[in-house]
Amino acid sequence: MPPRFDVRLTPSFQRDLEALPVSIQDKILEAIKRLETNPFGPPPKIKKLKGKGIGQWRLEIWPYRVRYDVIKQEVVLYRVRHRKEIYRE
Repeated sequence: MPPRFDVRLTPSFQRDLEALPVSIQDKILEAIKRLETNPFGPPPKIKKLKGKGIGQWRLEIWPYRVRYDVIKQEVVLYRVRHRKEIYRE
C-alpha cells in the first residue's frame, strides 16, 4: 500500500476556496483527494515549480491552480486561484 499523506489547508487556501463557485469548489476538493496518495505526480496535472514564492508544487484543475508544499508526510495547501492570478505573489 502506498504511503498516505496528510493534507492540511491553510487559512488563505480556505478563503480562496470559499470565494469560488460551489461547482468549482467540488472539483477542487475531489482533485485534492489524490494528493493523499501521490502529491508528486503525474505530470502535467502536478508539476514541481521553479523559482521563489510559497508552494513549490502546483496542481492543475483547469483553469485553476493549487499551490502546495510537501513536508515529510504532510501536504500543505497554500493558495487556489485562477491561472492568471496564482503566480503574481
